[in-house]
Amino acid sequence: LAQDLFEEGGWPIFSHRAHPLSRSARACKKSEVAMAGCGVAAAAASSMRAAAGSHALTRLILDGGMGHLLRRKGIEVKGAIGSIERFMGVAMANIEQPHLVIEAHEEYLRAGARVVTTNSYACVPSIVGDTEKVLEGIRAAGRLARAAVDKYPGALVAGCLPPLHESYRPDRVAADSELERDYALIAEAVAPYADVLLCETMSSAREANVAARAAAATGKDVWVSWALAEDGSGRLLSGETVEEAMDALGLLVREGQGGPVKACLFNCSQPEDISAALPALRARVPQGVAIGAYANGFGTVKSPGGGCDEYRTDLSPEAYAKFCSKWAADGASILGGCCGIFPEHIAALAQTLEG
Repeated sequence: LAQDLFEEGGWPIFSHRAHPLSRSARACKKSEVAMAGCGVAAAAASSMRAAAGSHALTRLILDGGMGHLLRRKGIEVKGAIGSIERFMGVAMANIEQPHLVIEAHEEYLRAGARVVTTNSYACVPSIVGDTEKVLEGIRAAGRLARAAVDKYPGALVAGCLPPLHESYRPDRVAADSELERDYALIAEAVAPYADVLLCETMSSAREANVAARAAAATGKDVWVSWALAEDGSGRLLSGETVEEAMDALGLLVREGQGGPVKACLFNCSQPEDISAALPALRARVPQGVAIGAYANGFGTVKSPGGGCDEYRTDLSPEAYAKFCSKWAADGASILGGCCGIFPEHIAALAQTLEG
C-alpha cells in the first residue's frame, strides 16, 4: 500500500499508516489484503491522485476559519486580534459544546472541503497553562475532527500546530527551548487523530523550522504555512523572504517528496499579499512538493486601514473564489480559507475549481 500511495503520480501527503481511531482504519486491520483495498487511505489515494513530479496536484480543498464560524454559532470570541486568548472560548467548545464543533466541521465538508483542521488553535501551554488541560483540549479537538470526517469518505484531518503566543507577532516567537518543548507536546497529542500535521500561521522562519521538526518527529507528513506581511512585499511577517523561509526548513523539504514536509503554504494573510508571494514560493519549492494558500476574510491590525474585527465587504464568496482560481493558475493545489472565510466561501471555491 505504501508503494501504491507514493508511486510516481501518487498522492504525496497521505501516510500509508492507517489511522488507529477511524472506523475505516479499524476495519482495515482485519487483514493485509483488506488494508490494501479499503478505508480512508485507499479512498484518499484513488480520489486525490496527482502528478508528484510537478506542482499541479489534483485540487485539494481545505476548510475555512473554525473560530469565526463558531462565533456565528454563539461561541464567544473576544480580545485583541492576533491574541491566542481571543479564541479561548472556541477551544473550550471542544469540551463544553462538542456538538457545535462537529456541526462546524460538517458545514465545511458539505460545502466541499476535504480537509478539516483540528479546532485546537488556542490549545497552547502559554494560554491554557495546565499541561493536562492543554492535552485534554487537543485530544478532544482531534476526536471531534475525526468524528466529522469519518462520515465523508476520503476526507482528511490536519492536526494544528499554531503559534505559541500570538499571531502576527514575530517578536513574540519564543526561544528555541520553549518552541521545542511545547511543539513536541502539541504534535504528540494531536498526531494520533491526524492524517497530516499543519504548522500554520508561522510568522518567522525559525518558528516554522522548529514546529516542522517537532511535527516530523511523530512520523506524520507535514505541511508548513507562513503568515505574510500585509504590505505587498511578499515577505513573512518577520521581514524574511520566502527564499529564507524555505532555506530554514533545510532537509525537512526535499525534491521528490524525500523529506517530511510535503506542502508549503501561506495562510492567515490578506489575499492580495498571498498573490504577491506565491510566485516566489512556486519558484523555490522543490519538485514534487505541493504549494497552497488559505487567506483571511477580514482586516487585521497589520492591514492598511485594519485593526477592527469587521469582515471585508469586498470579499464575497465569488470574489474569494476568483483569488483562489488565480492561485490555482499559479500552481497552488491546496486551497481553502482562514479567519473570516466561511462555508459559503468554500462552496464557491469548490464550485469554481471543480466546475
